[in-house]
Amino acid sequence: MVNTRGQPLQVLGSKELNSRTNLQARNQYDQHRIEKPKKKKEKLSSLCKTPPSTIKTRSGREYNRGSCLGEGGFARCFQIKDDTGRVFAAKTIAKASIKNEKTKTKLLSEIKIHKSMSHPNIVQFVDCFEDDVNVYILLEICPNQSLMDLLKRRKLLTEPEVRHFMIQIIGAIKYMHSRRVIHRDLKLGNIFFDPEMNLKVGDFGLAAVLPQGKSKKYTICGTPNYIAPEVLAGKSVGHSFEVDTWSIGVMMYALLFGKPPFQSKEVKEIYERIKENDYHFPIDKDVSDEAKELITDILSTNPLRRPTMDEILQYPWFKGPFPSSLPKDILVSEPDFSYLTPQESLQNFYNVQKAAGLVNTVSKNPIEILKSDLESEKPKKILPHSLSPGNAKSKYREMMVTDPKMIRRISAEINTTPPMLSKSDEILAKECLETLNGINICQRQARMRSTTSSVQITSKPVLVSKWVDYSNKHGFSYQLSTNDIGVLFNNGHTMLKLANGKDVWYIINDSNEGWIADSYVIDNLPSGLKREGEIVNFFDKYMKTNLCKVSNEDSDRGDDVWLRRYNRCDPYVMFELSDGSFQFNFRDHHKLCISSKGTIVTYISPSRSAHSFPLVDILRYGGIPGHQEIEFDKKFSMMKDALREKAVV
Repeated sequence: MVNTRGQPLQVLGSKELNSRTNLQARNQYDQHRIEKPKKKKEKLSSLCKTPPSTIKTRSGREYNRGSCLGEGGFARCFQIKDDTGRVFAAKTIAKASIKNEKTKTKLLSEIKIHKSMSHPNIVQFVDCFEDDVNVYILLEICPNQSLMDLLKRRKLLTEPEVRHFMIQIIGAIKYMHSRRVIHRDLKLGNIFFDPEMNLKVGDFGLAAVLPQGKSKKYTICGTPNYIAPEVLAGKSVGHSFEVDTWSIGVMMYALLFGKPPFQSKEVKEIYERIKENDYHFPIDKDVSDEAKELITDILSTNPLRRPTMDEILQYPWFKGPFPSSLPKDILVSEPDFSYLTPQESLQNFYNVQKAAGLVNTVSKNPIEILKSDLESEKPKKILPHSLSPGNAKSKYREMMVTDPKMIRRISAEINTTPPMLSKSDEILAKECLETLNGINICQRQARMRSTTSSVQITSKPVLVSKWVDYSNKHGFSYQLSTNDIGVLFNNGHTMLKLANGKDVWYIINDSNEGWIADSYVIDNLPSGLKREGEIVNFFDKYMKTNLCKVSNEDSDRGDDVWLRRYNRCDPYVMFELSDGSFQFNFRDHHKLCISSKGTIVTYISPSRSAHSFPLVDILRYGGIPGHQEIEFDKKFSMMKDALREKAVV
């Protein structure tokens, strides 16, 4: 959706549609453009002629065309009204501009992606149709223009306003990313105000679906001021969801400082400044240090160092004054938020997050654009039958879901009652959250170069040094770096045989109490546990005979530690231990353990040497000292994602 006028849009009455005055003004404007001596490259949107006053669809429906709302590089946008009086925005693309199959596929992909979106902060897709000349995409109308129009009038915005805007934008982006959609053209001009002054993300012309199993896209695209450095790095590098995060930082900077951070008269210079991360904060602008800290982190050249949507919301900047809503007066004047108390702001912050789908969210199924979705039934037509008006059939296929956790989330989405969470699940989620909070603190400390690390490494963490997955029959067996042997049985209970070879713990995973442990002697087990004891003894002998330890060093014995939960996926195996540490064994045989509530990282090399470091020092150094080959940033990002996934209850 495109909107370039200087005033908020007014919904047209029937008498105003196609008025002679409007057409004369438009003709004078067009004439003025023709008389300009400087010749510019013709936009594809110029091929889109003004639609007839009455637009007739192939199905017989009629729409009355109103005034032009504006134009972009590929399309023009008009107000149109149906026979019930409802007014929409019609993104209009000339068929003459669809010159080849690639262009057609791009258009159909845009329609498919946008049609699959359903979020309060995304412009609602209404319908699409074609006549002999144009293709029309009907969208909800946003009569109060865009963030770009607002910034042009106001020059600068206040921080409370921008906080409110950022929550709504983040809500929309997190939703898109949950569907594995990258927008790739987020900018002030593509974010619009609805009648209640809520923001709506629009224009999915450059959006792409990242299929499951693929981590990057390689098309170089975007708007110069907003393009992320990894896009400029070329097709050999590729880009992913983080390009949308980068755009958030650019927009936040522009709203607070009046212009984008890398702006220049020449596009080439803009690109060079982006590559060099060459920007600064004007000293004459009264912007808080907390806002600058967030912008700095988002505009990290390395995409893996940019905070995620959830991490952005944890920044101190959001603890400032926060309005519950924004009045229309902001379109012309600076609002006063001095009345807001900290308690009111905190409640408003929560309420706006909730309205934007950021509180108690349910993960959405990713979408998949099928080749069959992009095929027309007749060569002369642009739109396939599946996209014609009145067809309520699903326009995209949901990915097949087999993960039990995902099934549970989907069951919540369709209003069925999911199983109750156990006490153990709550404890594990809390420990994941505590570790994430510790990581966030370390990341902030790492950026403050003047501070020194206060973390003292007093002991080595307990590690899973050997393991055998025999869950198809008994369970998951492991040996710890304390030389204790454990089996996590398929029923969730654990038997842990201590290194002395005599004492054992039998640990019951109780849904109401958590973990309950009883002590026994291995040679004098109750009759009901003898079978479990035999299995532990079997795996004890097997691992000692056949497997090597992951580390050459043993851990000091303190409190007894056992494996609470494990997760196997393609990039790694994740172990969650009862002392609150998390171990990740990666496929390339490098291993990382994060302990002490996210403040200490232990690296275990393929040669089985183990070294522990304060996380702050690793972040400042840029990786594990002496081991740059392990790609720490990439692995660290995967670890945070895994913790974040398990911290959601």
